[in-house]
Amino acid sequence: MPKMSGTIVAQRELRDSERDEMYALFSHYYDQTSRARFDEDLERKDHVILLYDHERRIQGFSTMKHLVIRCGNKRHRGLFSGDTVVAEAFWGQRVLGKLFLRHLFLEKAKHPLEPYWWMLISKGYKTYLLMANNFAEHYPRYETPTPGAAQEILDVFASELFGPAYCRQTGLIEFEHSLGQLKPGVAHIDAEMLENPRIRFFVEHNRGWQRGTELACIARMTWSMPMYYAAKAAWKYWGRGQQQSGAQPSRVGR
Repeated sequence: MPKMSGTIVAQRELRDSERDEMYALFSHYYDQTSRARFDEDLERKDHVILLYDHERRIQGFSTMKHLVIRCGNKRHRGLFSGDTVVAEAFWGQRVLGKLFLRHLFLEKAKHPLEPYWWMLISKGYKTYLLMANNFAEHYPRYETPTPGAAQEILDVFASELFGPAYCRQTGLIEFEHSLGQLKPGVAHIDAEMLENPRIRFFVEHNRGWQRGTELACIARMTWSMPMYYAAKAAWKYWGRGQQQSGAQPSRVGR
């Protein structure tokens, strides 16, 4: 598999050629979009993760916006993930996750005493798994109902971002007209994949994902999160080595 590299840049510092590459990649995987809508959405973001191949061509990106809300008498900060796409030839690499986690950690460090959340919306199971597989505290989840306090935080984040398009009863964001949906065959879900309880949970709670309906989610960024992520990466690396040598690693709970 070809290797990727990446960096984080301020949205306002993007060159026109980079914006062109980003939209070309985005429109390759998504229907019901337009350049004007893409540019308008991009202008509302603060930073962008750019992923490159060895020739410095953009092969993936994720847009980000910083948020501040109040729930009761407490202030909560968050980072919202917007448009995200990675070229299929590079699926499975961890460059995006590492850059994103580092950015989350640095932002939390600026306000160490305030709760910090990743706010994301998911119209594809890959985005949901990126959260569920890597964040110990995330909602909604199949293991347990969302606690009332976390649900309130999620509702406030989603309502401020999407207004009446967000339904608190379902946790879904549905627009009058699709603002972008995965092309047929991209992130396809078959019966075997539904044996994964996280994928099954996503499908059961977002029946309209194929037509662009988004599931609103949050995950909490903690000081121990980098260690948790590193431990999971080390375990996967060790497991691959054991399988290649013929040994079978034991299973972990998460």
